[in-house]
Amino acid sequence: MSDRTEYPLFLTVNGRKISRIVIDQHYKEKHSESITDAIILELVKELDGEIFPIEIERADFQYFTAEPVFRNEAPYRLILVLYVYDDYLGVVNAFRVDRR
Repeated sequence: MSDRTEYPLFLTVNGRKISRIVIDQHYKEKHSESITDAIILELVKELDGEIFPIEIERADFQYFTAEPVFRNEAPYRLILVLYVYDDYLGVVNAFRVDRR
């Protein structure tokens, strides 16, 4: 299994024009029964035009969280990363969250 899968997708996040999404397959270790790459892409599309506070900066990478992001009224958390010198959005992890 590849560690990352890349998809073309055009949107704007944190004022940055994004042309592709890179999904780390880490989510499959614990959440493969409730989420897929297709669901993650649906969730990422909901972020278009949004601004999120950067939580961690390491070298040229900016990490942040988007939560809640809804799909069929179910809330999800996305752990995301922007690389300062490229036009992709990385999905580090994604999973459904309990909102009881």
